Order: sequence, then structure tokens, then C-alpha cells
Amino acid sequence: MYSLEDLRTFVEIADRGGITAAARSMGAAPATISHRLSKLEDHLGVSLFHRNSRNVSLSVEGEAFRSRVVAILDELTNAETDIGGHGSLLKGHLRVTMAPWILSRFVLPLLERLRDQHPGLTFEFLASDRYVNLVEEQQDCAIRVGRLHDSSLLSRKIADNHRILCAAPGYLKSFGVPAQPRDLGSHRAVCLPWQRSWEFDGVKGPANMPGDTLLVSNSDSLTDAAIHGHGIALKSRLAVASEMDRGELVEVLPGALSSPEAPISVLRPPNLKGSRKVDAFSDFVRSGFSGFNSN
Repeated sequence: MYSLEDLRTFVEIADRGGITAAARSMGAAPATISHRLSKLEDHLGVSLFHRNSRNVSLSVEGEAFRSRVVAILDELTNAETDIGGHGSLLKGHLRVTMAPWILSRFVLPLLERLRDQHPGLTFEFLASDRYVNLVEEQQDCAIRVGRLHDSSLLSRKIADNHRILCAAPGYLKSFGVPAQPRDLGSHRAVCLPWQRSWEFDGVKGPANMPGDTLLVSNSDSLTDAAIHGHGIALKSRLAVASEMDRGELVEVLPGALSSPEAPISVLRPPNLKGSRKVDAFSDFVRSGFSGFNSN
């Protein structure tokens, strides 16, 4: 029969990406970690990892098992801390995905405060503008921008936000300031690959998109490209608030976009509904958006 420590070891191997890294994290010998994993796999009758000479990766069965085990261990930790009177102490590894601009501007500058408050927590951030499936990519939660479409996830709105069009003053001096969407035909744009359609009130279809478009791979690069005068960009207002305050970017066609609302939310899978470490991180992120919070 496997033990609770075997389950914790399994999760650590999955989170750290290998037996040696898990052993280092847990302060145990690699042989001990390997033995615990073998005992667990023997009992379950499945291989939880694909192994090669360099690393391990979760099998399909391992991914499903990890999702259930993490929820069980979180709930057990909650019970232990509540009963033991140590409700403020959290332990564990937290995986979070978010857009690069949220990580660089709202999370990393304040993260030390959360680490000081909960020294038992470790973090792993996946900074990406693409859609990340939380279950398939083993993320505990996500910070997302915009209207939510995945009803299977639990969400908490933490800040109001709107999308705007913006450009550098130098660019507008060279190309002119568009007065209406149809003027964009003579302009340049900088976009993420999936932003090739801008929707405006009273205008159907993407016909008024600038014809000369520069594509970049992530939201921070998009901001940099706009600042350097490569064209008009579609951005979250919160993502470029500092640049607009400094006059590096100015809003273009204010109020012209259709449905510009893009609130910031924290999402988690249903199996992590009662996770105190996700709750703590969600509270921390909300405080980072102080002044933009939605009740």
C-alpha cells in the first residue's frame, strides 16, 4: 500500500520535472524518491510517467491522477492548518499562467510580499498570451483578460479593464491621426497573430484594419513595437497605463471599438475550489490591481 508521502512525492516529481529535482526539493536521496514512485505505480498498476535517459513526463494516466491528488493534498493541508491553529501557513507548489504584461507589471514587482507571508509556497509562472488549458497543462490557476467563455472553470473578477487603440506620438505625426475607422486604410498596425480583426461600433467585418501589419509574438513586444512607432496597437488600457502617463503612447479613436470591456479574472479548475494556496494568490493579485478592483 502506498502512503501519503508517496503521493506528495509523485506530485513533486511532476512539478519539478524529474526524480533528481524532486529529491533535491524534498531533501531525500534520489533512490528513495524512485522507490516511492515505483511503489505507487505498482499499486495502481499503471505507469504515471514516460521516462527517458534525461527526464520524465506525465503519462495520460499520470495527468489525470495528478489533478485528483493535488486537490486531495490541498484539502488535507486545509484541514491540518485549520485544526492545528496554523491557518496562515501555506505550503506547496503553485503553477499559474498569465499574459506576459500581467506578470511583469502586476505580479513580479510585488511577489516578494507574498513569499515573505507564505515562505512555504513555491511558484512556477507560465507567461503566455495564448489560451492555456489549465487541466491539460497542469496549471493551478490562470489570470485572464477579457470576457470568459469556459464555463467549466471557477472565476473571480479582480479588476476592470478596457481595450483601446494606441500609438506613439511620433508615428501619428508621420501618418496622421485617424478621425474614424475608415481612415485606418492608410495606416500601419502592430498585432498579435490572432488580432487581425478589429471590431468597431457600426462597422461590420475587418475591412477597416490597416493594410500594413507587423505581427509580434507576445503582448510586451507589442507594446515595445508601438512605442517605437511601428503602428497602431490594440492593447489593454492597464497594460499601457504607464506608457500613456509618460506620453510614450496616446489613445487613437477613443470610444470607437465595439465591446471594449476586458476585465481581469483569476480562474481555477473546479477540483481546486477550496485550495487555500490559490485563494491566497488570488487575494494577492487583487491587491496588485489596487485602484482597478471591481467589487
